[in-house]
Amino acid sequence: MEAKIIEFHLEYNPDRKNPADVFHAMGHFISAYQMLGSTISHAIGSEYGFDIELKEVTKGCILAKLALKAEELTRPDSMIRSFIGEVSSKNQVQEVTEKESNRLKGTGRKLKIEPHVGDLDTALGMKEWSKGNEMLDPDEYLKVCKEGEDLNNVVPFSSSFRFTGNINKMFSKSKGHHDGEEVIEVFKPCNQGSSKWEVISRATGRQFSAEILDTKWLKEYQNSETRLGGKDYLRVHSEYDVVLINDKVNIQNAKIKEVIDIIECSTGTQNEIQE
Repeated sequence: MEAKIIEFHLEYNPDRKNPADVFHAMGHFISAYQMLGSTISHAIGSEYGFDIELKEVTKGCILAKLALKAEELTRPDSMIRSFIGEVSSKNQVQEVTEKESNRLKGTGRKLKIEPHVGDLDTALGMKEWSKGNEMLDPDEYLKVCKEGEDLNNVVPFSSSFRFTGNINKMFSKSKGHHDGEEVIEVFKPCNQGSSKWEVISRATGRQFSAEILDTKWLKEYQNSETRLGGKDYLRVHSEYDVVLINDKVNIQNAKIKEVIDIIECSTGTQNEIQE
């Protein structure tokens, strides 16, 4: 498929305090455009997918020229125009996807599959677009058009749109709650500070991040010569939620309340922290 050039025109205030944010905002807009276009392309089973490639960036209003390889039908412009006000709930996301699915059905084209625009992918795209808007000043805005099109005839997208929903809560289903003793493998420890540790549950094989609340043990460990990692295990009292997100089991809100002991993998024996 031959690529068509589309243009992203971002009008910005030349006196703004943080000019670099304009370029970051443009990055979010392009990323969201790609995400939403891919969602629509997938919804109709398009064999062409949705590919965009940056061709040129110029200053002034900041103009990004992009080579678009996709069916015209899958451009997400009409969907993005429905991004108005604040979206915070799954029902609001579904209103957008239902409207877009109906648009695809009403084109009169014979499609390979019944169009169904995914709620989760759309929410992720909305969140990314919102990130771009959050970096704009009140008098700044974005226009997207075909190459050479008269900008006076192009309506800008709403710069006041915000996505404030919690995607994890929107699309997760509770599978249970763990609060008790278990053995974990230390995947990535925090040897300084109070950042979360990356660990793997030996019982389930699931990797997760957890803050160690046992400050006495943590202080002793970080002030010692002992360094954990690789094939080191801890017997701990941990607590976390087990949720299902997009048909995948995830561990959230994890914390390690107490470190009971260190277990040496090869021998299975307890080790003391070396001073």
